[in-house]
Amino acid sequence: MAVDRPARRPAADEHWAPDHLVLDRRVLTHAGRLFVERDADGTVLMHSPLAGMAAVEQRYPAWALGPFGRIEPEHELPSGPGVFALVTHGTVRYVGSTPDVARMFGQRNGLGDVSRRDAQNPRREERCRLNRLITAEAQAGRTVDVYLLVAEASGRLTRLVRRPEDDVREIAAQLAEAAHGSWHVPS
Repeated sequence: MAVDRPARRPAADEHWAPDHLVLDRRVLTHAGRLFVERDADGTVLMHSPLAGMAAVEQRYPAWALGPFGRIEPEHELPSGPGVFALVTHGTVRYVGSTPDVARMFGQRNGLGDVSRRDAQNPRREERCRLNRLITAEAQAGRTVDVYLLVAEASGRLTRLVRRPEDDVREIAAQLAEAAHGSWHVPS
C-alpha cells in the first residue's frame, strides 16, 4: 500500500484562476481562458500571413511578421464597450479597452485571427501584437486568462459618464498604469 500517492491523478488540463481581479480599486470579472488552435498532437498551429512576400523584413515592423495563431475565448464574451486584462499565472500582462469586447476577441475583425491585411495595417498593431504574444504563451504551455469590466448600455460605468467608450479608455489607461503589464508598448 503506497501512502505517498495522491488519491487521484490531477487532470492534464486542470486550470484555476480567481473569479475576480482587483486593479486600482476596480474589480474585473474572470471571463475565461483564451485558447489557441492546436493540431491533433497538441502542437500550436501558427501562420505568418506576410511570409513569401518580397522584402518583408525591411518593409514591416516585427509585430506584423508573426507567427500568429487562431485564438478563441473559452466562453462567449459580452458585446459592448469594456476594459479587459490579460493575465498569465496571476500576473497582469496587458490592460486595454475596446468599443466591443466580443468583437475584439472574435475571429472576424478581432485578435482571434490575423490576416495579411491586418498585418499590413498600422492601426491593427495592438491586435497583431496581442495575438503574437498569446500564441507564444500557448506554445510555451502557459494559459492566458481574460478579465473584464464591461460598460453595458444600462451598466454601472455609463451612469458615471455620458459616453461609455470614452470612460473605458480612461479607466483602461489608469489600470494599465497601475498594473505595469509587460506586454504594453514602452512609452
